[in-house]
Amino acid sequence: MTDKKLLKSEKIRLKNDKLRAKGKDPLKGWGKMVNTGLGGINKGATIENRASMIDTKDFVKDLQKNIAKENERKKL
Repeated sequence: MTDKKLLKSEKIRLKNDKLRAKGKDPLKGWGKMVNTGLGGINKGATIENRASMIDTKDFVKDLQKNIAKENERKKL
């Protein structure tokens, strides 16, 4: 490894040690994401498309709640 890579990995290791000392898991991540099938909502969505997206809000909300419950159950 080059000196630059070694220095970077050492900095990351020290940062992770500090986080672990605070009781946090530096490798945790964000968890599952919901695939709504509406990728790129903000890019080029027409008025007609936006009207159909509003109908799926309740469905997506329920999916997100279920995923949150599943993640909480896994933590315990």
